[in-house]
Amino acid sequence: MVAAVLTCALAPQVKAADFFPLRTGDAWVYEDSGQSLSSRYDDHVGNVQEVGGGKAVPIISVVEGKIDGSTFYRVTDDTVYVVAFDQNKPLGAPYPILKVGDKANWEYVGETQWYGAPAPLTVKGKSKRGRDQDVLGVKREILEVTLEASIGPPDGTSIKSKQVALYAKGVGLYDLKETQTIGKRKIERHRRLLSFTPAES
Repeated sequence: MVAAVLTCALAPQVKAADFFPLRTGDAWVYEDSGQSLSSRYDDHVGNVQEVGGGKAVPIISVVEGKIDGSTFYRVTDDTVYVVAFDQNKPLGAPYPILKVGDKANWEYVGETQWYGAPAPLTVKGKSKRGRDQDVLGVKREILEVTLEASIGPPDGTSIKSKQVALYAKGVGLYDLKETQTIGKRKIERHRRLLSFTPAES
């Protein structure tokens, strides 16, 4: 019994950064498809910045050769937060998009930015460990994260989104399926990882 307890105590604790690496220079290439269209996203991690009174790390997206924008993240032991979409306009309160743990659940009610303007945001999220999968030729641990979000006022004009994302340990996001509902219209998209280049040590 003592040996078993000691083994548990010494087991490495899984952290959010294991599934959401943010080392300056990390780079991903994604294919984003939906509505009979397909785009290539080249994402890379920029330098650590001071945003809203704390440190945050940007992931910069380039689409078809043009910068599409940046999202600034802050990572704690078990949670990944979105801090800003513009370094000079931090969100009033960062909101969580990923948590690690044994069937973690979370909720958020606040604001985000939508086309450069503040907009109401509600988020319900849950995560669970999935079966190991082959990711770019390597068997890796998987974290499955489901997010249900609503952006905009609750008067029928809001945008509702459901995402099921798979994160691979040591790599980050490698598969995302999203359904957006705007009134009676539904838009589906699928983002899949084509390559990952870790930052040089």
